[in-house]
Amino acid sequence: MKSEQSSANLRAFVQTAEHAGGFVWVISLVDFDARNVRRALVSDDTFSTAAAAKDAGEASLAAMSADR
Repeated sequence: MKSEQSSANLRAFVQTAEHAGGFVWVISLVDFDARNVRRALVSDDTFSTAAAAKDAGEASLAAMSADR
């Protein structure tokens, strides 16, 4: 497996999207130096409001960051 160099301009964002009558969170890992999206994750669960999906997405991102 090839090791990727770390980028000083690599950032993660939490967004929400409508899906199946509810909302899901979307976490995107963007490399601004390379101008591409490295990863995108979408929640399996749906939420009744965009705010609830955003809160859950931010909690998931914080948990993933702590696992590093």
